Amino acid sequence: MSFQPRSIATRIATITLVRPGFLEQRYHPGERIDLPGFAENKRARLELTQGMPCVMLSIIPRDMDFDMEVTAVDHFGPERGQDTLRALAVVVHDSMAEMVTKLFFTYFPTVFRTQVFNQETEARRWLEQQLAEMRQEAGELGP
Repeated sequence: MSFQPRSIATRIATITLVRPGFLEQRYHPGERIDLPGFAENKRARLELTQGMPCVMLSIIPRDMDFDMEVTAVDHFGPERGQDTLRALAVVVHDSMAEMVTKLFFTYFPTVFRTQVFNQETEARRWLEQQLAEMRQEAGELGP
């Protein structure tokens, strides 16, 4: 039985379950990242994973606009320790997105692993390592 990737488009991003355990979240250029958008993305993520553990690659395009309220809310706090997210790699393409992302993770540390990257290939490599470790911890064989 082969796996078919599934996607949900939200107002600010497209979230895709690329394969079991691996999500991609690609923000739409020209949109503004805000609290309602974050909440919509979270609902899509939870719908796609259906309670299964996963890692996520989140890609923020150059010159993305941020509502500063986004940095003042612990988006992962309500389900701390119960969430399916095990690792998050955020790819940024400019210094503003990098600063905002790192600031958020400084104020709101997560229980899952996080890393900020400037290159998608490096982020994917890191997530593959996290996914392999996650499977090994769960007693599964193979990558």
